[in-house]
Amino acid sequence: MKLKPLPKAILIGGIVIGLGFGVNAALNKGYFKSRATIEASVPDKIDLPTASTSAPASSGTIVTGSANSNETIRIKTIPWNGTAGLHYANGGADTAAGSLVAKRGLKVNIKREDDYAKLIADLASFANDNSTGSHFVIIMGDGFPAFAKGANDALKSFNQSVAVVGAIGYSRGEDKCIIDKNANAKGSLIAGYLGDGDINICIKYAADNGIIVNSDPKTYNPDAMNFAGVGSFTEADEKFIAGACENRTNTKTGSSEKVCVNGSATWTPGDVKLARERGNLKVLASTKEYAWQMPTTIIGNKQWMQKNPAAVKALLAAAFEGGEAVRSDNTALLKSGEVQAKVYGEQDGAYWAKYHRGVVENDKTGNPIALGGSTTIGLADNAFLFGLKGADNLYKKVYTVYGNIAVKYFPDMLAKLIPYDDVVDTTYVQALLDSSTNVSVASAATPTYGGQKAEVVANKSYNIEFDSGKTSFKPASIAVLNDLLDNIAVSGLTVQVNGHTDAKGNPAANLTLSKARAEAVATFLKANAPGNFPSERILTRGYGDTQPIGTDAQNRRVEILLYSTK
Repeated sequence: MKLKPLPKAILIGGIVIGLGFGVNAALNKGYFKSRATIEASVPDKIDLPTASTSAPASSGTIVTGSANSNETIRIKTIPWNGTAGLHYANGGADTAAGSLVAKRGLKVNIKREDDYAKLIADLASFANDNSTGSHFVIIMGDGFPAFAKGANDALKSFNQSVAVVGAIGYSRGEDKCIIDKNANAKGSLIAGYLGDGDINICIKYAADNGIIVNSDPKTYNPDAMNFAGVGSFTEADEKFIAGACENRTNTKTGSSEKVCVNGSATWTPGDVKLARERGNLKVLASTKEYAWQMPTTIIGNKQWMQKNPAAVKALLAAAFEGGEAVRSDNTALLKSGEVQAKVYGEQDGAYWAKYHRGVVENDKTGNPIALGGSTTIGLADNAFLFGLKGADNLYKKVYTVYGNIAVKYFPDMLAKLIPYDDVVDTTYVQALLDSSTNVSVASAATPTYGGQKAEVVANKSYNIEFDSGKTSFKPASIAVLNDLLDNIAVSGLTVQVNGHTDAKGNPAANLTLSKARAEAVATFLKANAPGNFPSERILTRGYGDTQPIGTDAQNRRVEILLYSTK
């Protein structure tokens, strides 16, 4: 039977929404029998940045952008402190009189949503009928590659799609990979939302420490970091608190055994909940050091935004102004916390303001643990993040690096990375830059380099081939260098490039050659991403043939160390 247009649209919308819930749950819990078997492996090292410990003052940017619209813009967001600037700008769940949003001619409604599948369902509902669902959703930017695939699949029937149009904050410690204090990362079973940013932190930790990652939700590898997929972020913490158990096939013995969750990939308020209700915790890794990993991204319906550019620009302008205020003014921070408490239906304004900046507290068992940590950002920070006004495109690197993680470990969610330019639209931010004053990329909050070495965070050797006896790269090395560039550029850690040679030839000449080759790699980084690799960020060392690790081929290597500084 052929359906008439309206019933057909309603049916498609229902199917899309149903699939949004059903497919998400099935993927996260591993119910699809056709799931690809992914060989457990040690992931490539993922090197991320350190955050500034001080809150910078407002940049002084004056952002223009307003609209006269009677339409109420509906936004759904996960409960996350990176959204504080938008909440301050709106003045409430609904736009308050005299607020920054109201002054720019908009009406906005903000609601909480913890489940990515429901966010996608809202976007699909909006595509079917603009009077329902959500115009925009807000999620962690490194989880966007898999989210974009799910959202675009849901909107495809309506010939519509989604795009990131800006960022309003960063996670700066609140997102973390936590396990029981007495447990080891190797052999752990960590609950988390598969393919999302918090899981990425765990994978990053495994990469830095040579630990195998097993992403198969049906098996347990005692030599690996294992994951238990959940349907919502809060479920991960609940499983950890309860010590939820399940039967899995042991990859070493082939037998079924009972394994229990002893970790969680979480964020605030989840980390606070774990500290207060469970305790005995240790943080494997967090975004305190990995400052660029999780921008708070605003995602909208691409076709609606193209028809309503003034509204998009006005919304971003208000959020950016709110972000500047919250970052530099404690009164604004507390006000944003009060709005968040109402929107999220949890705690009070003082709670959200407290954990916005981050604190160290004792957990239930008296064990000190770092909790919270976020920042809000403005227009100049967006220019820096998205590679505008002459900056390097940092978010493209974040999208690529973490998208490839999803492709490698969660192919049922993301078999192939969607081209960046198809799902990121910076034209609205660019328009604000063109029409605003006092905008300087140099005013963006970025890491500082050149301090005293504090801790080596990552150590990885790259097989970069040079022409014999020279510092010029062989063609095959360009792909390796570009991969190295992307992985290190998303880090704000100080870089040390160490050159090594085999034992052939004169030792003194080898020492000189190894130093020159290290400098060639440093030059490549500076030339291809100057904004991310100022001279003070990179050190070079040549060790010649003095530190062999194996065969001649293995000894001819470039070693990259990333370390934090005091």
